[in-house]
Amino acid sequence: MSVPPGWSAQKLAEFLAAVSSFATEAAAAAGAVERVAESLDAEVVAMVSRQGATVASIGYPEDAVPFAELAAVARGQRDELTVPGSGCCAAAVVPLEHPSGARMVLARSGPGFLSADELGLLHAMARVTSMTLRMRRYIDDERALRKESQRQSNENAHLLATLTDHQAQLERLADEQAALRRVATLVARQPAAGEVLASVTEEVGRLLRAGMTQMLRYDAADTATAVAGWTAPEVRGEGIVLGTRVTVERDALAGFVLRERRATRMNSRSLAAGGPTADHVARCGLHSATASPIEVEGQLWGVMIAGWPASEPPPDAESRIAEFAQLVATSISNAHARAEVVRLADEQAALRRVATLVAKGEKPARIFRRVADEIARISHVDNGFVLRFEPDDTTTVIASSGRFDIPMPVGSNWPLEGESVAAKVFRTGRSARMDSYRGASGPIADVIPSAGFSAVGAPIVIGDRLWGVASAMTAPRSEPSTDAEAVPPAALPVDAEDRIAKFADLIAIAISNADAREQLTASRARVVAASDEARRRLERNLHDGVQQGLVSLALALREAESMAPADPPDLPAKIGRIVDGLTAVLEELREISRGLHPAILSEGGLAYALRSLARRSAVPTTLNMHVPDRLPERVEVPAYYVVSEALTNAAKHAQASVVDIDVAATNGIARIVVRDDGIGGAQIGQGSGLIGLVDRVEAAGGEFRIISPPGEGTSLLATFPLTP
Repeated sequence: MSVPPGWSAQKLAEFLAAVSSFATEAAAAAGAVERVAESLDAEVVAMVSRQGATVASIGYPEDAVPFAELAAVARGQRDELTVPGSGCCAAAVVPLEHPSGARMVLARSGPGFLSADELGLLHAMARVTSMTLRMRRYIDDERALRKESQRQSNENAHLLATLTDHQAQLERLADEQAALRRVATLVARQPAAGEVLASVTEEVGRLLRAGMTQMLRYDAADTATAVAGWTAPEVRGEGIVLGTRVTVERDALAGFVLRERRATRMNSRSLAAGGPTADHVARCGLHSATASPIEVEGQLWGVMIAGWPASEPPPDAESRIAEFAQLVATSISNAHARAEVVRLADEQAALRRVATLVAKGEKPARIFRRVADEIARISHVDNGFVLRFEPDDTTTVIASSGRFDIPMPVGSNWPLEGESVAAKVFRTGRSARMDSYRGASGPIADVIPSAGFSAVGAPIVIGDRLWGVASAMTAPRSEPSTDAEAVPPAALPVDAEDRIAKFADLIAIAISNADAREQLTASRARVVAASDEARRRLERNLHDGVQQGLVSLALALREAESMAPADPPDLPAKIGRIVDGLTAVLEELREISRGLHPAILSEGGLAYALRSLARRSAVPTTLNMHVPDRLPERVEVPAYYVVSEALTNAAKHAQASVVDIDVAATNGIARIVVRDDGIGGAQIGQGSGLIGLVDRVEAAGGEFRIISPPGEGTSLLATFPLTP
């Protein structure tokens, strides 16, 4: 099936919009096969899992899907598929990244099968389907998580309702459950984690009749940051100001929990020597305190401190606080899960943006800049770099982006000595991490603005060659954050290397593609140059040999004609006819010679040669030239052939009445446009002439386009850079 220009992009855009609209993974799978069938006029489309089960299909009655046959085609055991109403038809199979190991199977009846454009569209649709199904899986999982959280909240509400019946006997327990219910309801609404923390500290304080409650989040290096607090109206002092970072190394409350991961308490006798957090309790006029751990997903996240005016804390304070700590952990876990879904979506979008540039064949320099930008946008990352390793054991900065001014400009070269992420990757060929540059030395380490910077890097490997490194860097945070979801200062995520490695893989693909394109272009150029040189030699040989011989022979015959005797009387006429035939052969030979290689182009330049073509054209032609006297030969030769082929097609096929030729050279670009008013409908794949033009133009580093809607004429556009 022939397709117009832009068809694949339009179809893919429509497909993306359609499959993205489905609410669930199953609906997206069913919608995807239906849209693929519709876009490619296929009778049968199916998605088959790695185990051979049919995930979704279209083209079969619901109760007559040939599961075994589809599985055989998906595994490559068959290359045909039975299509209802059409019999056996050729089938195409493309892989899906999600579900893992799955395949998309397509069958279509009729003559011919999938064109290159249709096959490319099928692969692109498969990639879009995989990404959409993966995203829907994440969203379905999040829905399940919310449903489970709601179920747990409903169970708690049911328990609280039951306990209300015993309110007279269990007033204290009812108050506690009411507080838990308020917090659980808040958690179920999934607000920002900070709102939950503030609510918990207040509920704990009021329930336990404490004078103050304080929640601290543990940071790196034996410090903790105040993220929530509450003080009773009658207390004369204030708790720790939110955002304040407290050293807890020798603290008897927060420090004890950090070391032992269990609750502790202090009375009026021990509080005076309790350390920084105990001092805050005492300054509020309180005489006893407890500290209870808050664990999130098995990791110690923070501590809840409560203080009382009495000399001893309530006997069951720690156990009662523990239930609220669990709700805090649930809230933070939910927030982390939501943040992780958002992070994955952002990361996939970033990878998709870079992959799109790679698929379009953009120049590596632009891809490098985009990768550095996307790395710098990753959560908890401040700067992104792409570095290339050089043969002299140095590295060159190819691209950089980020918030902080790190004195490593693009183009700068650095020895791979001392300690740095780039040096580690260079020496090992594997991903590397540095959680700080404290004690590090070397040219790169010396220019890092602060020893508190952390960095990760992933190798860029092309074939078996270590080409360079993609790196991410994070600066130390000068101010503590009250965000409950924040990570410790200057700490990159534990999976940062894997995330950066995905971008490194895309860089490797881009470089490999660029190398392949350069090799293809060079090969085309060599083939075209060799062909042109052969044409030149043949043209010279014809001109200097056969043509000159025929001219001499014609002159000799003319002389013989003038000297021929009168008898027999028809002898001069016969000689004249021979001379005329010889002249016609000579003119035809000249035309063939001009077709082999335009000598007029070498002698007079492009403008002179095109004027000659326009004069000889069988279709009335206008020529507009805006170029200097001569262009580079690598531009003039393919430009000449573009015009020559266009004029030939206009005369032989297009039924054109006029042809317009515009040639201009501005801003370092030569542009050749040839338009006719013929019947249109021309396509590059329809004949060897246009295909040859594409090869010639691209071999010269140019680009070739044809616009030929049926009934609206044909336009050929060729552009060439004037400098290689």
